[in-house]
Amino acid sequence: MARAKNENAVTQSDIARELNISVVSVSNALSGRKGVSDELRQRIIDAADELGYRPGKLQEGSKKKVLHIGVLISKRYLAGTSSFYMNIYQKIAMLANQRKIFTFLEILDTEEETTGKKPDLFENSQIDGIMVIGELSRGYTKMLKETGSVPMVFVDYYRDIPDTDFIISDGYTGTCQLTRMLIRAGYRKIAFVGNLQATSSILDRYLGYRKAMMEKRLTLREDWVIKDREDLCGEICVKLPPEMPEAFVCNCDRTASILIRELKKNGYRVPDDVGVTGFDHFLAEDLEGIRLATYDVDVSAMAEISINTLLRKIDKMHFISKLRVVSGTIVEGNSFLWKKE
Repeated sequence: MARAKNENAVTQSDIARELNISVVSVSNALSGRKGVSDELRQRIIDAADELGYRPGKLQEGSKKKVLHIGVLISKRYLAGTSSFYMNIYQKIAMLANQRKIFTFLEILDTEEETTGKKPDLFENSQIDGIMVIGELSRGYTKMLKETGSVPMVFVDYYRDIPDTDFIISDGYTGTCQLTRMLIRAGYRKIAFVGNLQATSSILDRYLGYRKAMMEKRLTLREDWVIKDREDLCGEICVKLPPEMPEAFVCNCDRTASILIRELKKNGYRVPDDVGVTGFDHFLAEDLEGIRLATYDVDVSAMAEISINTLLRKIDKMHFISKLRVVSGTIVEGNSFLWKKE
């Protein structure tokens, strides 16, 4: 579905025209009135999200309510000179600024998460809604949901918590596609790098890898599921297995970059001796001439859907909380070889 060029001008008529239905149906669906089926209502709500429709008090105008959104990110995701999650935040802040919405960023300390300390954002009476970026512990996520007094959206992770909005990238499909690409290139002995217990996104990516391997009846070895961290808060570190595979499917680009350095330190050449893939397309620079094969997460779409979802919750229009999965695209790079069909 094509997005409107000027989101501020999106109307219910635009949505009706996009779906080839009546404006009355759109109005009924977005206001929660009867007259449309549940299936059509959901199609209309999804179209409103994608087109950037903002109803009621969120529309442009002299009497528009000035909104304030809080953003919560764990300190552990901001280590180093660059951060995938800070990139998401910057996209969200940019979109918010374009819509004259103020954003407040709070960095959550690991100890505060462990002790269950409520974020300072909860005490700010100006805050209309909160976005949580990056996976937090189940207990802390549940505390946020149960004690927060404003609408919340959780970005790039999910938990099994009812009536909660989570927006994630398509790790399952993306890693499945990357693994299939390696198999088509001629690789058969393929390892996965990532701690399956650390985050829900790593587990999703492993399941995508596993599906691709099982499709071709390739061997799934326990010693080729390699941890890259001890837990959610752990530093990334990769140790090579005693028996080397032909290729590694990594759960993220950062893990892939650390693995590539470890391979070189041990005398292995990428891609000549071993192939490597990542996930998220976050590494802007080449790794000594290596352009990583990876899955390009559509960060802009994630940010846009996150903001649209939170705004609809704030506006209290008819709303169905759900998990939203954002697709990306394969970036082939040169970190593996097309050896044979």
